[in-house]
Amino acid sequence: MFKTPILTVDAVILTLVGDKLMVGLMRRSDAPCAGQLALPGGYVHADPEAGKVDASTGDAMLRILRSKLGFRPSHLEQVCTASGPKRDPRGWSASVVHLALHQQEVVQPLVDAGKLEMHELIPTLTLKARDLAFDHLQLVDTALARLKAKASYSTIVAHLLPKVFRMSDLQAAYEIVTGVPTNKDNFRRKVLDEAVLVEAELLRHSGGRPAQGYSLREELAILGRQIS
Repeated sequence: MFKTPILTVDAVILTLVGDKLMVGLMRRSDAPCAGQLALPGGYVHADPEAGKVDASTGDAMLRILRSKLGFRPSHLEQVCTASGPKRDPRGWSASVVHLALHQQEVVQPLVDAGKLEMHELIPTLTLKARDLAFDHLQLVDTALARLKAKASYSTIVAHLLPKVFRMSDLQAAYEIVTGVPTNKDNFRRKVLDEAVLVEAELLRHSGGRPAQGYSLREELAILGRQIS
């Protein structure tokens, strides 16, 4: 008789706080690894007799984020599946890892309510493997690598910003995530040439003239060429 493996989904929630990229973690209350930090996650529902069946691992991830945090990310995508007999002391397990991006203004109330703890990834990694349950730091590293790679050829970093943002905000987000400095005029020209943004209202900020606001034309656009 075959033993059913443990199947879970886990979210690497990333947001920008100033010039720092942060990951949102929860503190585990139950064994194993009680008291340790962990990625928000949970079991995939696959029990039709109980009326609990997730249509997909993506739907399972959205359900868990909604039930645990009351949160729906601006952007969610599957990154990888981590599996093996030694990941979890309870038995053979597999976790479908998702990258979840959102702006700070939405994530901060979860921190204030004690539901999430934010930890710095860029520019300084403040976490060690022993700080996190299971292999979750490795999962964070994998999701971060996906974000860095995809930032160079898509509009993914815009999901770390408010829905309406300045071109300078988008450039700063790109530079923080990738670690690659860019020329202001070249960055602006390349992005506008791709026609992936639409003009929005003017944005006012202290000490300067109003700046043109932009929003994404579609949820995620793949660029015809790399930004840098």
